[in-house]
Amino acid sequence: MAKAVKRNIYRLALQWMVLLGIIYLLVRPQFDKTYTADFEAYCPFGGLQAFSSFLANNSLACSMTTTQIAMGLALILGIFIFSKLFCSYICPIGTFTEWLGRTGKKMKMNFVITGLADRILRIFKYAVLFITFYFSVTSSELFCKTFDPYYAVFSGFSSDVVLSYAIMALFLAIPGSFFIRQFWCKYFCPLSAASNIFTYGYIFLGLTGLYALLVLVFGLTIGWVWLLGALSLAGMLLETGRLKTCRSVWFKITRNPDTCTSCTLCDKVCPMAIKISDKPVVDHIDCHLCGDCITRCPEKDTLQINRKKMNWLPATATVILIVAGLVFAAFTDIPTINQRWGSPEQMENAGIYRQSGLASIKCFGSSMSFANHMKELPGVLGVETYVGDHSVKVFYDKALLSDEDIKKAIFKPVSSVIAAPFKGLPALSVAEASINQFFDPKDAMLLGIRFEQNKGILAIQTVFGEPVHALIYYDPRFINIGKIGELIEAKRVTWNVDGETMAAKTDFEVASITEKNSGMPLSEYLAMMYEPVEMAFNEFESYTPEQVDSLQFDFDAAADPELGDMPWYLLSHVSNDKGVVKFTTLFTDTGIKLRLLFIPALTSKDKINALLNQPELDVHMSDGTKQKLENPYHF
Repeated sequence: MAKAVKRNIYRLALQWMVLLGIIYLLVRPQFDKTYTADFEAYCPFGGLQAFSSFLANNSLACSMTTTQIAMGLALILGIFIFSKLFCSYICPIGTFTEWLGRTGKKMKMNFVITGLADRILRIFKYAVLFITFYFSVTSSELFCKTFDPYYAVFSGFSSDVVLSYAIMALFLAIPGSFFIRQFWCKYFCPLSAASNIFTYGYIFLGLTGLYALLVLVFGLTIGWVWLLGALSLAGMLLETGRLKTCRSVWFKITRNPDTCTSCTLCDKVCPMAIKISDKPVVDHIDCHLCGDCITRCPEKDTLQINRKKMNWLPATATVILIVAGLVFAAFTDIPTINQRWGSPEQMENAGIYRQSGLASIKCFGSSMSFANHMKELPGVLGVETYVGDHSVKVFYDKALLSDEDIKKAIFKPVSSVIAAPFKGLPALSVAEASINQFFDPKDAMLLGIRFEQNKGILAIQTVFGEPVHALIYYDPRFINIGKIGELIEAKRVTWNVDGETMAAKTDFEVASITEKNSGMPLSEYLAMMYEPVEMAFNEFESYTPEQVDSLQFDFDAAADPELGDMPWYLLSHVSNDKGVVKFTTLFTDTGIKLRLLFIPALTSKDKINALLNQPELDVHMSDGTKQKLENPYHF
C-alpha cells in the first residue's frame, strides 16, 4: 500500500485562501450589480511603484492607495527578515505557474534550465523591472498594467492593457511554465527581481542611503533613475554571479547531514528546483522559505528552519505582516497628489477644507485635473487628493476665501435632458428639491438614469446650495412631486450597457421638495434646455427677400436627447441642395419646428421634402471628409 504523501498545509491553506478570494471577486458582481471588483486592491507591486512615484513626484501612481503601499512595505519587511514570502504563499501567478509546472512534470514535459543559460536568462527580469518602474514613475500610471498576466486576465483585458504586451507575458507565463520550471518567476517577473534586490538587504540599504546622502546632505542633483539603475544592476550582478541570498536574511532552511539519507526527495519537491540534499544551509536566491522540502523529508528533524521545528513560522509571519499592513493603512492616509503653490508663510496660516464623496476623484489623472481647476481660483494655495475615499483637501488663504467659496468652486452644476417632451404637453411643472448626500456630477448622472426609467421627467439641473438643489422639469400628466421625492430617495439604480446590467447604490435624502413652477411654457423650456440650430449657406446673402420662400415642418424629434448632434448633420445634408439657403430650428409652445428658406427658382418643395426623408444623410464632416449616416427623421 502506497504511503500517503504529506502536504504542506500551512502553504496550501494560504494559497487556497487567495484563490478563493479571487473567485469571490469574480462571482460577487454576478449577484451584486452595485459591486465593482478591484483585482489590484492589495497588490504590493503596485504599491511599490506608487510609493516610488510618491517619493520622486510627491504623487501616487494611478489609483493606488495607502493599502497597496502598506502591502508593498510589508513585502519588503518580510523579505528582510524571512524570505520572499509573497512569492511563496500569496502570489496567484506563482501558485498557478507552479501547479501548471507540476502537470508538465507528471507528463514528463517539464525540465529545468541550468548552467550559463540559467544565469543569462535571469538578466531579463531586471530589464523588465527597470522599464516598469521608469515608466510608472515618469507617468504616474502603473506600467505593469500594460502586460501583467494576472491583471490582463482578471480585468478582462481592460483599456489599461496593451494586448501585444499581455499576450507575450501570458505566453511566457503559461506555456513557458508548463515546459520550464517556474519560467516566468525565475526569468521575467519584475516583482521577483525587486524581491531579490531586497534580499540583498545591505546592498539595497547601502545604495539607497548613499543616494540620499548625496542628494539631501550634499545637495547634488542626481535623478532618481540613477538609483533605480544602480539597484537593478547590483541585483542583476549579484544574482547571476552568486545565485545566493545575503547574510542579512535571518531565517533559512537548514539540513542535518548526520540524519540525511540523501534520498533527494527535497530536491524533487522544491518548486524552484533547488538542490537541497547537499547543502547544510539553503542560501539559494530562489528559496522562498515555502517549507515543502521540510514537509516531504522522510527523516525526522533533518530539514528545519534555523535548525528548529518552525515549519509554521513563514505562513504565520505572512499573515501577521498582512494584518500589520492593513492596520497601518487604516491609520495612515497618503495622498494621491500633494501639491503646494503657496509660500511657506501662506501655508502656515492656511485654512483647510475637506470634501469627501467625489466620485470623479478616482486616479492620478482626475486628481491632476482637479488640482488644475482649483489653481484657477485666486486664494487657493494647495491641494491633496485621496482616491481611496474619493476625497480632497484644499488649502486656501482665509483672508480671501471661505469654506463656502471652496465648496462652490468644487461644485460642478449639471444640466441634463432626460426625455423629449410628450405630445400635447400644455405646460411643464418644475420641482425644486434640496438633496443631502448629493454633490458630485456622478450623483446627478445616477439620479438621471433613475428618472429616465420613469415616464414624465424631462430634465434635471443642479444648483449649488447647502444642500445642493436640483431643479426637476416634469410633465404633470404622468408623474407628481411625491413620486419624484420617492425616486430621489430610492437606494439602488440599475441600467444596461451593451446587454450587461450595471448597478449602483445611492444614499440621497430629500431635505425638502417644493413646486417651483406649475405652468412653464414649453417654448421657454425648450429655449433653456436646447441649443438652437441656425445657419445660412449657399450664398444666402446674395438673394433678395422677394427671391426667397420658406417651408416649416414639425421637428419634435430634435428634442430627443439620444439623437444628440443629429440636427446639425441634417443641416449639412440639406445644404447639398443648392436651392436651400438657410436652416433654423424654432422653439414654440407646440414643440420644435424646422424652418427652411429656399430659392424656388433653384429647387422645389417636393424636392426638399424628398431630400429630408432620404434613408441616409450625406454629411460633410469638419475634417473635409464625407460620411453617410442613417436618417432618424421623418417629415
